[in-house]
Amino acid sequence: MDTPDNTVLVAGSASQMLAVRIARVLGVNIVPVSSKLFPDGELYIRLLSSLNGRKVIIVQSTPPPQNSNLLELFFLINTAVEQGAEKVVAVVPYFAYARQDKEFLPGEAVSGRYVCRMLRHCGADMVVTVNIHNRRIFDGTGMPFIDLNAVPLIAEHFKNFSLKNPMVLAPDEGAIEEGKLVSEMLGCSFAFLKKERDKHTGEIVTEEKQMELKGRDVLVIDDIISTGGTMVNAVSIAARQGARNIYVACVHPLLVGEARLRILSAGAKEIVGTDSVPSDVSLISLASLIAGALKN
Repeated sequence: MDTPDNTVLVAGSASQMLAVRIARVLGVNIVPVSSKLFPDGELYIRLLSSLNGRKVIIVQSTPPPQNSNLLELFFLINTAVEQGAEKVVAVVPYFAYARQDKEFLPGEAVSGRYVCRMLRHCGADMVVTVNIHNRRIFDGTGMPFIDLNAVPLIAEHFKNFSLKNPMVLAPDEGAIEEGKLVSEMLGCSFAFLKKERDKHTGEIVTEEKQMELKGRDVLVIDDIISTGGTMVNAVSIAARQGARNIYVACVHPLLVGEARLRILSAGAKEIVGTDSVPSDVSLISLASLIAGALKN
């Protein structure tokens, strides 16, 4: 996408600050949006600038309430298309339903794939995501996508810390790739834990192993922190084994319910995430990463 000529950006309600940062890096204007909820809960959307012949970037993450944020995203895309946009790129840093890429139990909806199809049907020409939980949701949907990797930004953030003999810990096997990359960038050791999740109850059991953590700083990293169960288990194990300081980092800090309290109570010193999901722990911005991809 050639920027900034003929390109504008639309900021969804879930990603307004990130959208402003991306627009500043790209040097493009932001299209004003009028939105409101009617008394019956239905959503009203109006784009207040002409998009005819324009290349449009729509930035809208889809954290909880994900259904509302997705519906807004669909409305924004389809409205841009119907207003004559030449091309529509949907930037969805946190992509909801990406953990449901297949039928685990008979009769389950493969919801991640359905969301991809709806984006395509609404008129998106491409989707840009960040550390999507499972890329397979795009298989067979015909939806072109780019998945960016924000993990190096996390490693760069922690290079500014005076970590003592650090170890990077992946809380489960699904985070091994992220953990290895951070450990390589920090020049330190790496370990991972194994977990089992009950398909019916969702209960998580993490297998403890000895890792020689006494007196060391530990960085526990994952792509998403939702309810925090996996992270609480990993932090608790590191604390029991004598870790000096335990830092928790992720790309997408959903921190549902009392997740933050549970993680800190388990022994974590600090939680750090990106602004894919706005919060007071979202200390790392994705703006330059996303803007660079859009330029290319």
